Amino acid sequence: MPAPVVPRQVKLIPIDGQKWTGVCAVKGLSEGSIFGVDYNNPKFPKLGIESLRLSELLGRVPPGHFASPQRPSFHLLMLFTAGRGDHFLDFRRVRCKAGTLVHASPGQVQQFVLGQKLEADILLFTSEFIFPAFSAADGAAFGALIDDVVPEDVTDLGPDALESVVSVMTAIKRAYHQADGSKLSAVILQHLLYAMLLTIAGCCVKSDAPSMMDSHRSTFRRFRRAVDAQFAQTRTVEYYAQAVGCSTKSLRRVCMMACGSSPKALIEQRLILEAKRLLAHTGLTVEAIAAELGFSEPTNFVKFFRRHGGMRPLDFRAKFPGVRLG
Repeated sequence: MPAPVVPRQVKLIPIDGQKWTGVCAVKGLSEGSIFGVDYNNPKFPKLGIESLRLSELLGRVPPGHFASPQRPSFHLLMLFTAGRGDHFLDFRRVRCKAGTLVHASPGQVQQFVLGQKLEADILLFTSEFIFPAFSAADGAAFGALIDDVVPEDVTDLGPDALESVVSVMTAIKRAYHQADGSKLSAVILQHLLYAMLLTIAGCCVKSDAPSMMDSHRSTFRRFRRAVDAQFAQTRTVEYYAQAVGCSTKSLRRVCMMACGSSPKALIEQRLILEAKRLLAHTGLTVEAIAAELGFSEPTNFVKFFRRHGGMRPLDFRAKFPGVRLG
């Protein structure tokens, strides 16, 4: 099989749980599953943010490269500005138009649909580029801000919200194109990105959302990261409680406060999400997917998927709209 064509701004690598940067890798997934895309800025190799247009991104490589699903190790924030069309985020078809804001977070599977008359302003940025200069105390308060950006990953901005987001996006685009690779230009872009995240949070995050103590928020984030890294190896709550340094009772309380679900339910949700990703975005057999996700027998995986996914794995794959067709 010929090697994949690599766009200038990224390098294409298999997900093997070891080669990602800037994100907790999904350990144990084979090279035959979903390709990961590592961040690489061609203009400023040491700068953790890039500003570009969708047409510019798609024009960097031959047609067809982006027809396959990819799992970036960085954030993609896309503000669609013209046209109508589709974008796939995980196994969901997102209907995009001017004013649609999409956030693909590290580890999510996303896919562009070629041949559409869509345009967007795009920010690619690493997790390390967010708030690196904040003190530990400030980090505890603001570290979860990116988790709140674009609830449910997609939102259609109203006129006032769109005006605010476009204003900050314009400032970022101007600063990026005026950047000279210096520390000062990087700091300017860091603060403008911070302003963008705050602006989006102000537009999208519910003001009546329950607040959490910083220590509880930190525990919950560590738990989610541990689950992202280890769900294919273990599903025991006791393991994750020990990994984040608390009792199972405390972990349950934190999870219930954060999202109203138990740790066990969140672990199972993460496993089902990955199963759906592999069913939707790869041609792996049910047996291979079962092995990828740590099930000793395919029948156990099928029972688990039916219980938590509401249908048999192959029924889900047949229902999926067909991202692999591009």
